[in-house]
Amino acid sequence: MVSKTSTSPEEIQKLLIETARVQLAAVGAAVKFWASWAESADNYTQALSGELAKISEKSIKPSEIIPRTADLTREYVRNLIELPSVAVHRFNSEIEKMGPSKGPRKRAARAKD
Repeated sequence: MVSKTSTSPEEIQKLLIETARVQLAAVGAAVKFWASWAESADNYTQALSGELAKISEKSIKPSEIIPRTADLTREYVRNLIELPSVAVHRFNSEIEKMGPSKGPRKRAARAKD
């Protein structure tokens, strides 16, 4: 047997607004993630290019390039690891900025340290 539930236009409107809020917040978080990744990758490639230029100009020894590039790579990877947290923060701040949701959250999210 199929039961029918009555939904008012106001309830449907609230659902659509809430759905749009979440989707906009998700898009904003994704944009922040990819923009941050592009910026991090740009900084990394510029730094590597600078190190290669120093070798070409013979201002550093080729043996010094390995520790320098390792440090640059370590910094780049560290930045990549932070990107998901940055995106989550952006998502949460967008949700909070858009106004109240349907009700209070039952559980609080915990961030990893």
